Amino acid sequence: MSAGLIKGFQQRRLPGDGLEIDALVGGNGPPLLLLHGWPQTRMCWSRVAPALAAHFTVVIPDLRGYGRSDKPEGSADHETYSKRAMARDQIATMRALGFERFDVGAHDRGARVAYRLAFDHPETVTRLASLDVIPTADMWARMGAKEAVSAWHWSMLAQPDGLAEKLVGGDPEWFVRYILAHQSAPGFIFPEENLADYLACALDPRSVHTWAEDYRAGWTIDRELDEKNRGWKLDMPLLMLWGECGTLKGRDGLEPWRAWAEQVEGEALPCGHFIPEEAPDAVIAHFTRFFGAAR
Repeated sequence: MSAGLIKGFQQRRLPGDGLEIDALVGGNGPPLLLLHGWPQTRMCWSRVAPALAAHFTVVIPDLRGYGRSDKPEGSADHETYSKRAMARDQIATMRALGFERFDVGAHDRGARVAYRLAFDHPETVTRLASLDVIPTADMWARMGAKEAVSAWHWSMLAQPDGLAEKLVGGDPEWFVRYILAHQSAPGFIFPEENLADYLACALDPRSVHTWAEDYRAGWTIDRELDEKNRGWKLDMPLLMLWGECGTLKGRDGLEPWRAWAEQVEGEALPCGHFIPEEAPDAVIAHFTRFFGAAR
């Protein structure tokens, strides 16, 4: 497995909620937690983190079940890979570094962890940025014919009884390459060191199971928790950035978030789903302004 390192950052083994999280820490200033998505690792921030480290203390963990972090076996109720459990990991990790309150910038599955963290522990999150993600309950509710094709992996990975483990586990490297190619903008080429890390981590025999458990939790406990929070609104500022040819396929990314947050801003970017790698300069500019605004 490749090292998953970003120049200028120190690798740390830190406590999560009953397990260990592997993270990179670097920079100086107010704490900023960056969370990655699927089927990636913390390396998705490699084009963004060094510039942000000039303004913030940047913490970049691998989520539980991903990268070099612990990968416990999934539970029957899928709570082990719920975004609530993953959010508790982030609190433990940040407290181990001495941070009780912090900003969060997150992409894809990491953004689902981030907004659950903000709902469950609003006292910890100062500002929140969500990249190409709307709430899980809304995503499932919008699963019409168009989404059934474009977001097919949601249903496939959420199937019970080992279907994903069998299908994806047969050739996880091919599967990762397929997902990256089909959800990024046409012609985009991922940074070589990032792709190498994603592929190396995908070959860990436990990875496909943990990915599937992540999505099974999305269909069950994560969706149920969202529905319980429907009608509540986050009171911290929220930044939403989405790709013009990303998950929302031309839809307005701000509209769904206005039902979940009091203060929402953002825009579409000329890229696909993998915003931190496809549009790093825009992410750096938006994050530097947004997370620095209160200071």
